[in-house]
Amino acid sequence: MDNIIDAHYFLLPSQGNIYSLSKLCMCNGNNKILAASLRRKIFSFEYMCSDGALIPAVREVVFTYIPSGAEIISIDSFNKSTSGDDFVIGITIIKASSDSNTETYLNIYSEWEPNSEFNLESVAQNCLMLELDFIPYQLYHSYILVNENNENTKEVVWLLSGSDNKIHVFREDRVNHCYSQVEVDTYFPEFSDIPSVVMWMDIRYNEEHTQRLTAYGCECGYMKLSVVDPQNREVITSWSARFAGSVSSVRMFDRYSSVQCPSFLGKEEDKLAEDSQVNLLVTSTLQPSVVYMNVAQNGLNCSHSLPSSEEFDAVLCSCIADIDMDGEQEILLGTYGQEMLMYKYKSDSWVLSGKRTFANPIHSVLYVDVTGDGVKELVVLSLRGVHILQHDPDIINEKLLRGYQEISNHDESDRGSAVTS
Repeated sequence: MDNIIDAHYFLLPSQGNIYSLSKLCMCNGNNKILAASLRRKIFSFEYMCSDGALIPAVREVVFTYIPSGAEIISIDSFNKSTSGDDFVIGITIIKASSDSNTETYLNIYSEWEPNSEFNLESVAQNCLMLELDFIPYQLYHSYILVNENNENTKEVVWLLSGSDNKIHVFREDRVNHCYSQVEVDTYFPEFSDIPSVVMWMDIRYNEEHTQRLTAYGCECGYMKLSVVDPQNREVITSWSARFAGSVSSVRMFDRYSSVQCPSFLGKEEDKLAEDSQVNLLVTSTLQPSVVYMNVAQNGLNCSHSLPSSEEFDAVLCSCIADIDMDGEQEILLGTYGQEMLMYKYKSDSWVLSGKRTFANPIHSVLYVDVTGDGVKELVVLSLRGVHILQHDPDIINEKLLRGYQEISNHDESDRGSAVTS
């Protein structure tokens, strides 16, 4: 991880957790980060351009209906527009009452009448508050297929894991401008009969939306992967495994980055075939993390343990990122032992290829472009604050020049071939 350098850092007034980081991916590429601290405060981070220079900007965003004494459990967000910036932000909170009971809520913030310009402060003032009868854990968004005029359309819904060992689904009622809870079995039959609290879930559709892969990991160490027919809402097949400690994250990913390499630069045929293969990362708090390869075809039969992943205390979070910018994805693990571990796939196995030490335990990691220059940065939430790490500009310039040279050489060879013919 020598090509990653520190760019910025800001403190949080109180610690967060593994659910405390979210991103707002803007249409213009100027993405923002939302970081929630345990004691009510939520901060927005972005880079702003001033006199030709990028200036980091951190400011507190005051979200309404978060009462005094409440604690923030989880935060998530999504853009419900395909052409603009129309964000919906979900925040779960817990508040201890005077009679030793606790009150829990899901707050959903959005602008019911979107403006031409996105205004985060305005969104934070428009809240729908849903009272819960369970303690919330991970807040996640996915979509369901809804038949409208004989066509399947995508509709984003909230999924929330709870202390009652259930996944709760909340769907928007656009006519009445509200959200209501719907039966999880109606849309997500793979979430039936969960043995304990779901710590992390991940859902992925194929390009034709004819198949859905769903993975979740539980506090008791149980992990399940399901293949679902989303149109008929039926589970086709499923596999499960049991880990010694709690499953802290599950994450499905491709081996290669989504940025397509031009064919004239020599993308190999075997890579094209592997682009459609989905792998599953499962991190555990007590034993080595595991990668299951090509799960749609192999299920959980082809597994690779990540060496030394259990040697730095509990693994709390994970991230998939092309850190060395070679077109192949690496696995990043954030540990309570203050180490970030990077794994790379070499010679049919995953090897530990780098690590970086932080001053505090690592709770969450995102890989997103916050500078707006087309190159993604690492956003790391630790016990005390948020780190922004960027690729070394000298290395980026070197890669750009090398790529430009390859394209120039290719153009020259094409012109030479044309003259010869």
